[in-house]
Amino acid sequence: MSRTPFVHLDTSLDAGAAGAWFPLSAAERSHLERVLRLRVGAPIEVADGDGWTATGSLGEAGVQLTADARLVPPRHPRLILAQALPKGRKLDEVLRQATELGVDEIRVLTTARSVPRLTGPRASKARARWEAVVRAASEQARRPRRPLVSGPARLDRSIAEEELVLVAHPATPGLPRIAESLVGVPAVVLAVGPEGGFTDDEVADAVTAGALAVGLGTTVLRTEHAGPAGIAVLSAALGRWG
Repeated sequence: MSRTPFVHLDTSLDAGAAGAWFPLSAAERSHLERVLRLRVGAPIEVADGDGWTATGSLGEAGVQLTADARLVPPRHPRLILAQALPKGRKLDEVLRQATELGVDEIRVLTTARSVPRLTGPRASKARARWEAVVRAASEQARRPRRPLVSGPARLDRSIAEEELVLVAHPATPGLPRIAESLVGVPAVVLAVGPEGGFTDDEVADAVTAGALAVGLGTTVLRTEHAGPAGIAVLSAALGRWG
């Protein structure tokens, strides 16, 4: 694994050619120079969060590419975590782990048992923090594509018609037993409830709408652990781990 610093820029690298210069924001330069202690001329790898990545070197005017930018194609099928909003800062850890595990999107849900209720300025502030957490996790995981983060929204208002929805619920068939249902679908959504899980009515409504209820093992997982555990199993079943 390369130890060259890996940084996400705020500027698109779309088809950037070797020798091209890309600006750094004040926050990006501070991170490179003060936190990573890089000097002018130091090699770095950059990405734009939309799949474009390139090698470069740190300069006074920003980053100069040392090779043409290349586009890393998206993975198929898309893998999405729909996570009910938990208490406190637990969601930050969910975002970090889900990003490291390679999910393409994270949808924050509001459910019957969700205690936090984010509206107005609080919601805007929370979304800004979520974006920052996902960006830092993407850099740590050396991901050229950052997962999208959306919500909070109800589960029934955040699902597209072509997506296969798997709702985590106790005493239901385990994820490995529904592997045949994953074949040929364009996107898989794993929905995880808050502390206490989804209500029976929420699960019944989801199943009526076409979702599958699935179990995440024989032990009780915390809400902040259930999503990443399920994503790991799905990643292996979908062949996303090679």
